[in-house]
Amino acid sequence: MPRGMKSVRPALLVLSTLAVGCGEPTPVPLPSEIFDPQPGHNFRAPTGVVTLRAITDRVVCFTTDGSMPELRDGRCAGATTRAMPADHRITLACGDETSATSIRGIKVTFDWPTTDGTLVQTVSGNFTLDCTRPDGDADGDGVPDGMDNCRTTANPDQRDANMNMIGDACEAMGAPDEDRDGRPDADDNCPHVWNVNQADDDRDGVGNVCDTTPRGPIALPWTNGTLARAFAMWKDEVQCSLNGCRNPSGTGNWSAMCEHGGTVSWNVSLSGLRAISRFTYTNCDNTVSVPVHDWARDPRGTDPMATRMIPLRLTASGSFSQDTDFGGNGTESGMVTLTGDYAGTVISHIAIRDSARGGGYFSVACTADPIAEEMCAPSNLLVNYYFADWRCEPGGCPEAQAPLVDTDMDGVFDDYDNCPTVANPTQANADFDREGDACDAMTTMTDGDRDGIPDAGDNCPMVANPTQQDSDHDGLGDACDMVSDPDTDMDGVTDARDNCPMAANPMQQDADMDGLGDACDPTPRGEPAFSLLRVKAGRCLYDNGGDVRSTTSCDRAARTQQWEVVDVGGGRRAFRNVGTRQCLNAESWVGTIGMAACNTASSSQQWTLERYDQGGFDMAYPLRLHSAAYNFCVYTDGTNNVYASQGNCGLLGTENNRKIGIYPGGDFTATPLQP
Repeated sequence: MPRGMKSVRPALLVLSTLAVGCGEPTPVPLPSEIFDPQPGHNFRAPTGVVTLRAITDRVVCFTTDGSMPELRDGRCAGATTRAMPADHRITLACGDETSATSIRGIKVTFDWPTTDGTLVQTVSGNFTLDCTRPDGDADGDGVPDGMDNCRTTANPDQRDANMNMIGDACEAMGAPDEDRDGRPDADDNCPHVWNVNQADDDRDGVGNVCDTTPRGPIALPWTNGTLARAFAMWKDEVQCSLNGCRNPSGTGNWSAMCEHGGTVSWNVSLSGLRAISRFTYTNCDNTVSVPVHDWARDPRGTDPMATRMIPLRLTASGSFSQDTDFGGNGTESGMVTLTGDYAGTVISHIAIRDSARGGGYFSVACTADPIAEEMCAPSNLLVNYYFADWRCEPGGCPEAQAPLVDTDMDGVFDDYDNCPTVANPTQANADFDREGDACDAMTTMTDGDRDGIPDAGDNCPMVANPTQQDSDHDGLGDACDMVSDPDTDMDGVTDARDNCPMAANPMQQDADMDGLGDACDPTPRGEPAFSLLRVKAGRCLYDNGGDVRSTTSCDRAARTQQWEVVDVGGGRRAFRNVGTRQCLNAESWVGTIGMAACNTASSSQQWTLERYDQGGFDMAYPLRLHSAAYNFCVYTDGTNNVYASQGNCGLLGTENNRKIGIYPGGDFTATPLQP
């Protein structure tokens, strides 16, 4: 075929003359129907359990190491392939990985007959684990390194006499301290740059202010999506060489040589009132030109229009089968392995509409690619990409990290710089406040008592006290403090300065900075930024990993029951689930309510909070959620189903199943959001 020739109806060359038949085989279940929770779920833990459904009465083989499972003669084969256990549960674990966002994939092969006799089917699901290792305890004092103010010397009491965030046990006078931040070099994770707080986000032992990658190595975007687009174009060009890109008028066989060697063949046969097209590739070597992101023009990947064309040479072996009615509607399935510029695997789950691709997705895995700025998904993961916009399956690909910026170009990124707009590479901060000396108008080097401590940071500016000893921690050094304050909880911090005077908390931790220490704060991280949706029938709404359900076990700690209430204007709200990051969605006019990728601009995800007086107004359950797209309201029954029916907002006798209270933080003793 001449280079550059394209098919108007790419690759989907099927018969299109007779009527639709009956007795069609049951469609192969989708990953969303097989895996529970659904693919893309983040377990936020070092282990996760996935339950298989829909195929449990079949012979099922699976792998979790990236290899392809094998099913031969009704038995699982291959060194890494395992048979599905009796409880249908597969456990995922971190192993040696330490990333906070670690992708684990399950590949499942099972027997599922189709019209053309094909039995073996393969689907995949990717899930996320948090493999971050807990903080170590280098000095064995029972305080994790990330919280220890002296990591190299045991100090379980964490005493810090001068309140400079450096434990007394390792604050030795005369010890080498190159950056003069008060922390001896031996216990300093940035010995050349001032950094009293020792923050180390990626826990690699190098402090943020001197770490070139403070959040860990920058993850490259996955190139599997590029391969998905390239393979679809490659497949179209190869198959157009078989019959001039025309649909056949009947059954038959066609074959052709590929551009650089190998063959492609096409067999069209009938099975009852179904047309079966099988495309077989045997070392079919062909080059296709595809658009890829131009990282030279757009190194941060923020401009989707920055692309360039590159030629990709792919060699494929395998087959695809298209099972359609004679109107050209049906499905495509099959798998090919690839070599050449890419080494990988492509599995088709494409729907065919009117003899062309009408939706579905390609599952793509690769182990080698030609694009230096991208990488194949790790562990040979199969990643699903939807046709025709080539979106990665929600939750199937990691989100890009926000780029770090160094405005003043002093080598310290703004997020960690105490003077982000004024160069100060040493991060010097004489008065120990939030601003470095280079941009702190209040910093002064005046030293009235000549003890080597500038007055701005001296707890006794008129009396020499070079060690800054302050036994009662009242901010006034012992050398000039004539009063000893009480310390009721005996934690080394006097009551006058203690943010928890009745509970020992020597480090004075206050995560939400509300003035109340974590040790005695009932909400140490502040008011939760979520609500629970509780129906008067006694149930709370939650996302079960792909659909909305209700439960009588209302639990404010369960992330799948936590909802962000988003004001979208016009008196409407959207509800984003904290656990799954999906939004409550009105899916059809007949009353189907589910979960979908968030698009709060869509009326299907917008809900009006209406005052609900039917059966008497209830302050604890004051409203109903009325869909902005359809004339129905959210309803839950006693079996945990959540749905609606057209015009059900005023249905008599069941109003308690629609009356809802939206409780911030899941506090049912408080007054819920009022309409």
